[in-house]
Amino acid sequence: MSNTTDNVMTTTTTSSVGNSIPPNHTLYVNNLNGKIKKQQLRKSLYNLFVSYGRVIGIIAMKGVKMRGQAFIVFDDIQNSTTALRSLQGLMFYGKPMHLSYAKRDSDAIRFSKEQIAEKTAALAATSQPEPKQRKEKPRIPPPPSQPPPDRALHEQHIALMNSEEVNRTAIAIAAAEAELQELPLRDRTRRIQSVIAAQTTLVGTAVPMMTEVQTNSTLFATNLPNETTREALEMLFRQFSGYCDVRLVPGREGIAFIDFDNEGGAASAKDALNGFKISATNAMSVTFAKK
Repeated sequence: MSNTTDNVMTTTTTSSVGNSIPPNHTLYVNNLNGKIKKQQLRKSLYNLFVSYGRVIGIIAMKGVKMRGQAFIVFDDIQNSTTALRSLQGLMFYGKPMHLSYAKRDSDAIRFSKEQIAEKTAALAATSQPEPKQRKEKPRIPPPPSQPPPDRALHEQHIALMNSEEVNRTAIAIAAAEAELQELPLRDRTRRIQSVIAAQTTLVGTAVPMMTEVQTNSTLFATNLPNETTREALEMLFRQFSGYCDVRLVPGREGIAFIDFDNEGGAASAKDALNGFKISATNAMSVTFAKK
């Protein structure tokens, strides 16, 4: 995709949805919360829109003119249409989203169509006719079918994104990131390295923590900032059904156990908060605790 908004696609206002712009793969979204960091905004948009089909691109600009706007590129027009109808006016980070089709499809979709046409034309030009054998044109496999979205989880994700706790957390993350940028380079590097070292000491490496264990009603959270408090974790987990308690481990920074009274509530919290960026340098890892 192009680096400039003029070459990526031309935007449209929400009042013209369905009037003069034909449906296409790309949706234009505006009226987004401009206080949310670009990386967090793209991840939240992806988690929201992927329920309606395969998302092949999300564009969120940093410039002043494009703040609060984004483009969502689907691989199929039917999926983009379903998403537009379902999410129009949805409260997202405290503001109603405005959706419409982009006036022009994304460069990725156009390039894909042109590439297929060029390959087909080149194959036809170089093929020599044979009296007894015929070469079949290459078949383009259909995109993989998407599993039906878990509507309950989808609704919980929307509720989480609109909760006051998450909005306060997003503002706190932005403040922490700004504070980190103001530190001298040596102090900044030392602080980041201490977080990585604490996580690595836990189990020898951070990656194996992603290994799944049997479903149960207790969650294990890792890669937490050393300064994480019990109250901060309660704000995130208590909104899920069946929440009971948060247990920090004395003498072991960066980890916590979260207890639920049922496995369903624990699974919903795990799916919604695994990978949640709890600070500027820490994406929280949430798994089922080993019994």
